[in-house]
Parts: sequence; C-alpha cells; structure tokens
Amino acid sequence: MLPKHHYSEKDSQVYNDSEWIGSQIDLLPIQMQSDVAKRYSDIYLKLTSENDTKARYRANTWLRLTVDKSKVNKKDGYF
Repeated sequence: MLPKHHYSEKDSQVYNDSEWIGSQIDLLPIQMQSDVAKRYSDIYLKLTSENDTKARYRANTWLRLTVDKSKVNKKDGYF
C-alpha cells in the first residue's frame, strides 16, 4: 500500500521513495496501514504545498517513527 502523495518515480527515475514507503507500511498491523498511508499523504502534500524544501525528509521521518513504535514483530505471532 502506498500513499497517494509521496516522492515517486514521476519525481525522479533514479531516486524515489515508493519501495521504501511500501515496505515500511507493510510492517504495520493491517488495520493501521490505510490510516498511516493517508496521514503520510496529507503530511507530504501539505509540506510540498508550503514549498518546504525538506518535505520528503520530514514525511519519511514521521513514517519511520510511526512504524518504529507500532510495527508488528515476527515474534508477536502474526507471521
């Protein structure tokens, strides 16, 4: 699952975040994935609309921190 708005292949053929974002969202419990993807999209879109030069970094940092505190571990018995 990917957010609607994120730094993707249409922004750069060489550098894009699609694969990393997808892999991070996949670490979350299924019931959270849609909400996190939507929130990421909102954060990224708001920051890029404000011409924040670090929009990509800030949105990805938010996602990383969210996943770190909410991810499902293999030892939890979900895999």
